[in-house]
Formats: sequence, structure tokens, C-alpha cells
Amino acid sequence: MDRNSIDPSVREFLEESKSEVTEFGGWQSFKSGEWLLRLIQKSFKNYYERANAEYFWTKYASKDEDYIADKLISVAAKNASILGAIVGAAVSTDEIIGLITGGEGGIGIPANVAIAFTAVAGEAITLVKFQLQLVANLSRVFSVPLDPDDPEDILTILAFAIGGSLSEAAGKAGMKIGGNFTEKMIKQYIKKEVLKTIQDLGKKIGVKILQRTIIKYAVPLVSIGIGSSWNYTSTKAVGKIARRHLIARKNEQHL
Repeated sequence: MDRNSIDPSVREFLEESKSEVTEFGGWQSFKSGEWLLRLIQKSFKNYYERANAEYFWTKYASKDEDYIADKLISVAAKNASILGAIVGAAVSTDEIIGLITGGEGGIGIPANVAIAFTAVAGEAITLVKFQLQLVANLSRVFSVPLDPDDPEDILTILAFAIGGSLSEAAGKAGMKIGGNFTEKMIKQYIKKEVLKTIQDLGKKIGVKILQRTIIKYAVPLVSIGIGSSWNYTSTKAVGKIARRHLIARKNEQHL
């Protein structure tokens, strides 16, 4: 791809993505899935601390928490959809195929697909940021405290939203939607083993997110539409799972 032919808004996205991709470990970190935990550890606490339930109650006066939750999920999904269109315009099908099949050339990623990697990795980061902010806002609206220093809630929500083998792995690890506080207290006594389980699951989710991000742009001519619709649907799924998780937690608090 000729950089000079890239739309200015797309070029700006690529420049911002380049620094973030480097910050989260570059090619090797995205291949291994380690980028996801780094992103959660860096970003979720900030989103959680800045989330302001009073703002939402004022903005949607006289509405209940379910209405506000629906609005928050809808806005996040629409933003994710726009992101998909930007990235679809930034990469070509040939570059994505090269990213899938090219492997590594010397040190790092092959030069001919570097822009494609920056675009899809940048999208993965931005998409997860939208979803992290959504979870933080929902937790405030439902008045369910989360520990911003513990990635388990986030990974549980992401695993069950993605589904398949990842939700199965989360279930086997004892991570469940609405996991109660007694279980969390018990886990403090086996923190080392739990930490390894969480780290392993985080890597698997990170790899799966990147794989899906790459694959959805590999279809000629329709990649922009696929990217937009997949981002919209996946963010909706995260919102619905997060709401279910938080409501279950809230009900447990009142038992």
C-alpha cells in the first residue's frame, strides 16, 4: 500500500496505532496474546475510576438502569462499527492474506504487510478499549464494584462473549458469570495458581481477538462491511454478557 494514497483520517489512525502497538509489545506480544492483559492492566483502572454514574442518571433523567445500559451498549457498538469501516479502508485483501501466510521475515513482521498489521492490531486495541469502557460504565450504573487491579471479571466477560472453547476454558477454571464473593475470597489463598490460570486465559483471548480481526478483512470487496458488522455484534455481545454478570453479582449482594 502506498502511504501517500491513504485517506488522512485513516493515516491518523495508523500513526496512533503504531505507537500503541509498540507500547503493548509489538508483533511478538500480539502473536502470543500477551498484549491483552497489558492493555487491561493499563486501561481498565483509568476507565473505571473515570466512570460517572451520576452523569448517566442526569443525562437519562427518569429512566431506569436497564434503559441506560441499553443506551451505553448501543453507543459502544456504533463506535465499534465505525472503527471497522476505518480499518477496512486502511488495508487491502492482499495485505491481509500476506499477514496470514507470510510468517516472520528476519526480525519482526514482514515489511510488505507492516501497515496491515498496524491496522488490525490497532483495531484490536481500540475495540477492546471501547469494550473496557463499556464494562466500567455499566458497573457504575448497576452499582456493582469491580476490582480494577484484578482482570478476572474482564476476562470472564470477554471469554463468554467470544464463546466456544474460550467460554469452556473459563468455566473449567471456575470463572463464571456472577461468580460470588466467597469464591473470590477463597481464591486469595491460592493466588499463584489462580494468577497463572488467568494469565493463560488472557493470552488465549488475546490471540483469538487478533485472529478474528485479521480474518474478517480477508474477504475481497466486502471487508469494510464485515469489519463494521462484526465489531458491532461483538461489542453488543460484550455488553449483554457484562450486564448479565453485573446483575448476577448485584443479586448475590442482596442475598
